[in-house]
Amino acid sequence: MAGPLIALALTGILVMAQADLDCARPVQSRNYIAKLRLAEFEWAEDVHREALWNAFGRCPPGAGQAACRADEQRRFDAEWQKIKAGIEAKYRKMEEDFDLRCQASIS
Repeated sequence: MAGPLIALALTGILVMAQADLDCARPVQSRNYIAKLRLAEFEWAEDVHREALWNAFGRCPPGAGQAACRADEQRRFDAEWQKIKAGIEAKYRKMEEDFDLRCQASIS
């Protein structure tokens, strides 16, 4: 339940961030984007880590546990790479949109 609420809050922050980006203050605007990116990475990492530990908990005790955990670790590592790439792409687009908007306002 908390996961969707946090995701909704992050979405709201991102929408507000677009409005808060000021072409007259590009350094501060880029710093703001960097802070948002870091906050989203930290949140996503926490959620992902908890899911990994829950997956480890579903591994059977005994001889198969190590193999199960290794499989889960590989699966979650691959998933994390996709999540990271998505976050990076989102903030790269935000920076590009900001740059384009500011260039258009100068022209």
